[in-house]
Amino acid sequence: MARLNVDKGIILLIMTASFLGGYLFRLSLPWFDEDKPPGSLSSQVSEQAIHRYIEALRHIEERAIFSAPAGNTQDLVASSLKAYLAQEDPYSDFLTPEEYIKFKGIGSSRYAGIGLDIEKRRNGDIICYPVANGPAALAGIKPGERLLALDGIPTPGKSLPAVAAMAAGQAGTEVVAELADLSGVTRQVTVTRSAVPAPAVSEYTFRSVRIIKLPYFTPNTRQELHHLLASWSEKDAIVIDLRGCGGGDFYAAVDASMLFLERGEPIISVSSRTGVRLYTATMAKQRPAQRVFLWQDEFTASAGEIFIAALTENVRGTSVGRTTAGKGTRQDIIELQDGGALILTTGYLITPHGTQFEGSGLAPMHRVEKSTHDTEAFFSKIAALIN
Repeated sequence: MARLNVDKGIILLIMTASFLGGYLFRLSLPWFDEDKPPGSLSSQVSEQAIHRYIEALRHIEERAIFSAPAGNTQDLVASSLKAYLAQEDPYSDFLTPEEYIKFKGIGSSRYAGIGLDIEKRRNGDIICYPVANGPAALAGIKPGERLLALDGIPTPGKSLPAVAAMAAGQAGTEVVAELADLSGVTRQVTVTRSAVPAPAVSEYTFRSVRIIKLPYFTPNTRQELHHLLASWSEKDAIVIDLRGCGGGDFYAAVDASMLFLERGEPIISVSSRTGVRLYTATMAKQRPAQRVFLWQDEFTASAGEIFIAALTENVRGTSVGRTTAGKGTRQDIIELQDGGALILTTGYLITPHGTQFEGSGLAPMHRVEKSTHDTEAFFSKIAALIN
């Protein structure tokens, strides 16, 4: 909730055959996307500091009693980079060549997953959102539980790509997940890996109201959404259920938004050290007249928030529900010469009205308080708005 073009949201790793989410990841060589590099490496890093670091590593490797006898320098470098990035930013990380190879293989026929979307909180906790009917859900993992470890290896503090790589493996093999429920009670669950397709756009009906469920943004989302809407009358209000949408592909959210926007209307901006880049609708909208209602909750994140902001702030949609997760930063994946990779937070997402929503989320235009009758409350609100 893996693709390499994703947005931050949850990284939404769908620890299965797709990655994404939460963050806004884009594979870039050697810097950030197609943006201009922020200067040469020599201008950013002191040569003296590099020599000091190398000298210190050599002494640690040769003399420290806790260091392996030989060949441990790579481990020392990896550990120091991981520790530094974790200290500075919960969403940045360093992947060793071995970790990155496995990460890139997620989604290929070589690997299977456990059908679990995950979110990384600011305190480093990893929160679970099992995919319906996937291996994790069938094994009994519940939404909102904290993932403490996989096969005995702690997960808190790790980047989402790193956790995704830990979860991936051969179909039919098992992984033991250690979990903590909302009350803090811990337990272990054994999950059997299997191939899990990326969630697709679907439709369901409640009280004769047709609703589109959009669980995740993938490169196919725009086409799937357009295909579903083709059977709808232009007189029908469009209700899109984005609850639990942890994110997905940044560009998929931008493309899906264009179905409802006029050419040239703003969708999202990314503010980075190199400046601000604005993404706008580049084609004519396909659904010109219908009213659009967007059902959001506290688990709607990143790509889902981009989609909501684009429609509501261009006066094309009405949001109903609760304040979203507030996953509003972008991460890039930068490949290194030795085959490793850096995952760096490189920008903030900004809505068409200029709102930076990282950490604060997007408030709904019409609030529905959480209750045991959440669905009833939502449809009561929608019925009032439609009529």
